[in-house]
Amino acid sequence: MPRKKLIRTNEFPYHVTSRSNNKEWFYIPTEDVWKHTRAVIRLGRKKFNIKIDAFVLMNNHYHMCIWTHDSNLDEFMMYFNKNLGQRIARQANRINRIFGASYKWTLIESDIYYRNVLKYIYQNPIRAGLVKTCQEYPYSDFKSQKMEKALRKWIGLELPDTEIQITRKKLRRYVLKHE
Repeated sequence: MPRKKLIRTNEFPYHVTSRSNNKEWFYIPTEDVWKHTRAVIRLGRKKFNIKIDAFVLMNNHYHMCIWTHDSNLDEFMMYFNKNLGQRIARQANRINRIFGASYKWTLIESDIYYRNVLKYIYQNPIRAGLVKTCQEYPYSDFKSQKMEKALRKWIGLELPDTEIQITRKKLRRYVLKHE
C-alpha cells in the first residue's frame, strides 16, 4: 500500500508517531533517549520554526502534537528521526537504523479532535500501566506545557476502558478516512 501524501499546512497541528525498528525497545536507557530527544527538539525548534504542544516518549515509540509554522513537517521529521536515531545508535554502538518505518501523521482539523489527541498522547503511559497519572511519567513534557487548568485537569482524568476503546476507534477511523 503506498504511503499517504503529506498535507503541508501551517493552519492545523499534526499528531505524529514513530516506532523503533521491529518494535524493539530503544537500545539505551529511556532516560538517555529522553535527553537526546530534548536536545534534538531544542535544535529543531530553531532550525524549522516548529511548536510542539505535546510529546511523550515510550520504550519503543513516541507521540507528538506539532505545529509547523513553515509547513515543513517532512523536513523537520527527517531531521528529527535521523538525528535522534544517530544519537541512540552512537551510544548503543549499533549500525542499523533505529526507527523502523516512516513516521505516521494525522492532521488535526478540529478543537475536539485536538483535545482528544492531547489526552491520547499524555495518557499513553497510563494505558501501558507504567504510571497512574500523567504527571508521574518522567518522559513527557506534560508538566512543562502551558495549558489552561481545565484542559490539564481533563487530560488527567482516567477514562473507563469502554471510553478508551471508543477513542482508539475514533482516532483510527479518522486516520483511515484521511488516507
